[in-house]
Amino acid sequence: MRNYHFIFIIIIFLSSCKKKEIGPQRLDGTSYNKEAGNKLIIGCEGNFGVGNASLTLYNTATKSITNNLFNTQNNMPLGDVLQSSALFNGDLYVVVNNSNKVEVIDTATFISKGTITGLTSPRYFLGVSSTKAYVTDLYANAITIVNPSTFQVTGSIATAAWTEQLLLHNNKVYVTQKGTDQILVIDSNSDLITDSITVGREPNSLVVDAFQNLWVLCSGGINEAQPELVKVNTTSNTVTSSFSFNSINESPNSLRIDTSGTSLFYLNNNVYKQSVSANSIVNTPFISSGNLTYYGLGVSPFNNEIYLADAIDYVQPGRVYRYDAFSNLIDTLAVGFIPQDFTFLEN
Repeated sequence: MRNYHFIFIIIIFLSSCKKKEIGPQRLDGTSYNKEAGNKLIIGCEGNFGVGNASLTLYNTATKSITNNLFNTQNNMPLGDVLQSSALFNGDLYVVVNNSNKVEVIDTATFISKGTITGLTSPRYFLGVSSTKAYVTDLYANAITIVNPSTFQVTGSIATAAWTEQLLLHNNKVYVTQKGTDQILVIDSNSDLITDSITVGREPNSLVVDAFQNLWVLCSGGINEAQPELVKVNTTSNTVTSSFSFNSINESPNSLRIDTSGTSLFYLNNNVYKQSVSANSIVNTPFISSGNLTYYGLGVSPFNNEIYLADAIDYVQPGRVYRYDAFSNLIDTLAVGFIPQDFTFLEN
């Protein structure tokens, strides 16, 4: 009988040692409902100065496509250069860089609910609470604080350089600071920069894995430094691993993570897939680009399907290629000019 008790204790111990599964995460730290989504919003950047940015709605179940969605639903153009989109509290916040605004869109009707203005050159939006969001900026040397419900600017956080992608984890906001080798750490309660983490040159994208580690992809700049993939302990804000790419001429970008939080994906001409437990950079492409120009990457938080944006020649309308989780091509979509952004909606 004592042996059965011993075995029971061992089982309980091993169960408690398993990694904490955080599931697919948005950048604001909230989890997706894995059972809910068959709608994808594709953000098409458009040509600089032309004002032909657009949204495409794609139904993954029926394979139906609706191009120029915003223009049709609102009887007006979206603006000049769509930089990024973020889902927050059921609304879609679309950052239109050269129009200096964030358009707030109802995801049920795709009709605009309002516009956040007073921005210099916005890049990425991150919802923090019902009354607070951060918007990074190319030229302002500041992160703008806005109220996502009233669409008003409420403050700012001074920075030393251009800021890009940002992520919320355990009340800390991690921000990539371009032109440097730094990740800023902001206390989301006080709006104060509390720390900075030295990573590789030109950090451009970041995710959190199932073990609560922050991963940062650094391009190295234009032949400035070796590109790196960096792992950061989010409790201590210290770098625990750093993996260098093979050549200074490489420029990896668009870091993404799968639904389990254990496989990383990124663009480096081709698409690469790498386990978070790997000890070096993977050299074999998961999906080869061939003669295509991959300009954007999305990984579905519902089923790990992969979406690749092809800008073609940046002059004609682009295409999006849909692959299953095993890299088999499922569908090819004709979309707007310069597709690059993917937002997966819950129904």
